[in-house]
This record gives sequence, C-alpha cells and structure tokens, in this order.
Amino acid sequence: MSSYRLYFHLVWTTHDRLPMIDGATQTWLDGYIRRTAIAERVEVIVLAILRTHVHLLIRTGPRFDFARLAQLIKGGSSHAVNRLPENKLGLRWAREYSATTVSPRSLQQAIRYIEEQEGHHPGEAIPR
Repeated sequence: MSSYRLYFHLVWTTHDRLPMIDGATQTWLDGYIRRTAIAERVEVIVLAILRTHVHLLIRTGPRFDFARLAQLIKGGSSHAVNRLPENKLGLRWAREYSATTVSPRSLQQAIRYIEEQEGHHPGEAIPR
C-alpha cells in the first residue's frame, strides 16, 4: 500500500472580508467542512474558523481536485447555512481561495500557525 504525505494549507475569506461567521455558524461550518473532507477522502489536520476567514490544513492523495473541494465546501456551506434559522448574519464567500503546499518538515510550524489564528487576529476571534 502506498503512503502519501501531501499537505496543503487552504485559506478563504468571506465576501469583502465582512464578519459573517458567528458562534452558531462556526460550529455548523466545522462539522460541515469535516464531513465534506471525509466524503472526499481528505484528512483534516487542523481547522481554524474566524469571523472573516477560514484556515484548513489537509492531507490528500496524489490525485486531488482543489476546485471540487473548494466548490463543495464554499458553495455547499453558504447555500446550506443561509437556510438555517439560527444564522442571523448570512454567509457569502469571496470567489478566491489560496492553496499552499506544506512540506512534511514544515508541518508542525503550519499547524501552530493555524492553531494561533485567534492570536494573530484577536478582533476576528469568535467568542466561545
């Protein structure tokens, strides 16, 4: 059996970087992103969701379609979350996203960076 260590750091923002993610939306998004990743055979290493953007570090196999994953996560989540009664802010994503490779040697540094996002952007942290 082959073993792959292909890691990618994905980042995307809300439309116009508006603070559209509140606590209820964050909780829902966390579950949605993780379920979508499992369905696409992608391992979530770490996930950070702030008011205006999302950081996701994943491990994939060699044949992976970023555009499909981005469409499923971004398009699917905004479509579904906007129909939830507890969603008060609405959710629209910016069209773009960033995908950066992460070497196995830099993996722990990338994990730390994502885990510390609330410290990097204290005004965008979502109260627990």
